[in-house]
Amino acid sequence: MAESLSLIFPDIDVGLKIISSRTGEQVDVLEENGRYEYVVLSATYSLNKKSGIIRPSLMADTKARGVIEPGNYVGLLKLELLDRDGKRVSEDHIDVRSTKLNYEDEYRSMLEDIADRCADFLLQLESPVDQAFVADDTVNEATLAQRLYFLKSLLGGEDFQLALQRIVHMPNTRWREEFHFVDVRQSRRIGRYEARQFASGGRRMKVPDSHPLRPVMKTIPERIEVRDKRDTVDTPENRFVKHALNIFLQTLEDLLEKFPTTRNSTYPGLCLEIDGLINDLEKTISNDVFKQVSLPELLPLNSPVLQRKEGYRQVLRAWMLFELAAKLSWTGGDDVYKGGKRDAAALYEYWVFFKLLNLVADLFELDNPPVEDLINDKDLVLKLKAGKQLPIKGVYAGAGRRLHIEFSYNRTFGVNGDYPAQGSWTRQMRPDYTLSLWPAEFSQDEAEEQELISHVHFDAKYKVDSLSKLFGGQNHNLDEEKVEQRSGNYKGADLLKMHAYRDAIRRSAGAYVLYPGNEKEQEPFKGFHELLPGLGAFPLRPNDSNDGSAPLARFLKEVVAHVCNRASQWEQHTYHTYRIHKDEPPDAVRESLPEWGDLHRNTPAQETYVLHGWLKGPEYRAWVESSKLYNFRMESRGYLRLHESVVGALYLLLHGDGEYQGGGRLYSIISEGPRVFSKETLAEKGYPGACSQQYYLVYDVEPLDGVDPLAAYDWDLRPVDGIDSGRGAALPKQGIPLSELMKGAIPKKED
Repeated sequence: MAESLSLIFPDIDVGLKIISSRTGEQVDVLEENGRYEYVVLSATYSLNKKSGIIRPSLMADTKARGVIEPGNYVGLLKLELLDRDGKRVSEDHIDVRSTKLNYEDEYRSMLEDIADRCADFLLQLESPVDQAFVADDTVNEATLAQRLYFLKSLLGGEDFQLALQRIVHMPNTRWREEFHFVDVRQSRRIGRYEARQFASGGRRMKVPDSHPLRPVMKTIPERIEVRDKRDTVDTPENRFVKHALNIFLQTLEDLLEKFPTTRNSTYPGLCLEIDGLINDLEKTISNDVFKQVSLPELLPLNSPVLQRKEGYRQVLRAWMLFELAAKLSWTGGDDVYKGGKRDAAALYEYWVFFKLLNLVADLFELDNPPVEDLINDKDLVLKLKAGKQLPIKGVYAGAGRRLHIEFSYNRTFGVNGDYPAQGSWTRQMRPDYTLSLWPAEFSQDEAEEQELISHVHFDAKYKVDSLSKLFGGQNHNLDEEKVEQRSGNYKGADLLKMHAYRDAIRRSAGAYVLYPGNEKEQEPFKGFHELLPGLGAFPLRPNDSNDGSAPLARFLKEVVAHVCNRASQWEQHTYHTYRIHKDEPPDAVRESLPEWGDLHRNTPAQETYVLHGWLKGPEYRAWVESSKLYNFRMESRGYLRLHESVVGALYLLLHGDGEYQGGGRLYSIISEGPRVFSKETLAEKGYPGACSQQYYLVYDVEPLDGVDPLAAYDWDLRPVDGIDSGRGAALPKQGIPLSELMKGAIPKKED
């Protein structure tokens, strides 16, 4: 066809044109999260729809047109061409590229990081020396795809390729004796071995009369066997390397046979990648070094050269991992590899898990090796799968406080009941990753009940590539935000999700976005004055040189230090939250209480304490109001204990005979705490009665002014818990809350 096309379907020579909705230009490569319009240049054909990705037009006369939206999938997108009867007549593939990650470097880096971490776990499980690779004919193509990516990252990595080059250019050698026959006249160095043959060798020749040997012997052998020492590469270590490379090659060829190799293959990209690995291995094996190496008779796995020498050590490790990695399957890999597509968002989420796990393992002492939590050692299945909780526990023993920790993947916080139950206030929440910390002296359930646990949540947001998209900016347009919300294209939804985690999940101390951005280190947002509670975002990008994990590691250390700080405002906040909410709320106080306007905020009625005392007669009340003092005993019967509600009391209620059911008078305590007076000091102050004790606890008081609403009440003390009638009122054990006293409030009658 003369017309420029995006692609031409084979066999039937039908063209397809794809136009970008953003630029209006024709393209032959798609980008993730893009929107494209397509047209099949033949009205008799149409594209097969693919749920959420390929949507043909619903109009009967335009079936050849439609829309392609690849979403987060990258890799090769299969396009199936149908005839009018809906029968598939041809297919081809178009490349879908990542806009956020460079495939050659960053996308591959994620695959390699996951494979390397799994490889480390495999080595912790058991020694693979005695395990032989057995091809499994029962596995499906999706599982084979997962295995191939593990093997590809193992064999195609730069470290492995450099190791092979080092072996080829600086192979291990040894001295080897070689024996061969030479003409006796060409022999140079004669040793004992050669000298013995002069006397015993067969097929001899006469020695000329003029030769110096003639006096000694008349004949000598025509040919003798000589012994030379030569440098050779045919060593046990090189034989092992050749054996390992052949094993790799054979396994990849077996894998290739399990995938269709035609143009219409479901996995054309995988076949090309396998071919690339096979060609690299064949090129290495055909090197002159390995042509001189014979097959091994045994595997020298305990050789110091294999275990320590650069190059050989990497091949030994690769071979050991290969034996197990070839058997490893990953249930969560379906999210990434199923159908030949690679979901970059799902892969990024898994990659972030392993990055966080590395940071957690560096910072805390994990109770058990993570391998036991991550890999089933019976059938070698990686347990990591989206939607399935995976908790890893450990301890922290530093900064003066021992902590239990739990790092969870996909932990679900359900609606488990009323406070103080753990979970969510409103609906089920499932952050991608949650780090929980609590004092080691408490169980996790006890820490939840007593507000001693702190949850810090993280979410991997692959679609976010800059902070401006997440947080907006100083000039963020709220009107545009409203329009985006109504259109369903709201970029701030990820930020609101972090607010939801922090505010809905009980005992949450912070929620943070992890995204593949290029920004430098970001300062998290603080809720008050301290690190916690907080919100924020950290760029975390798959990159061999700088993936952004250093600032995140520093942040986690600061979080731990903050939780260990016994004097933090966060510690004080959680304590008061527990103290306030552990009991049922008191009865409502609906009477008028004083408000001090802009001067300061009043202490809540539940924490405003009132002391109560007894007056023997009018002369005692007169002394209190003239001296502005009231005394409690400190010794013997009826002494006052220095409870916090006593020392921090703000009011004093005094009543005498006949005032228990109505009357009494409320005074303000105007000192910041009581003083201690001796009986002599009280006498000097004009105390009207005899002092029976040596020392008294004395408060500075004054009558309520007319502004204080409490001055408008008399007090019926019968419904108030903690105040006895008569002289028993002079023996208080502690102050009572103002909210309790208000049960007996009686408005005074106007004169």
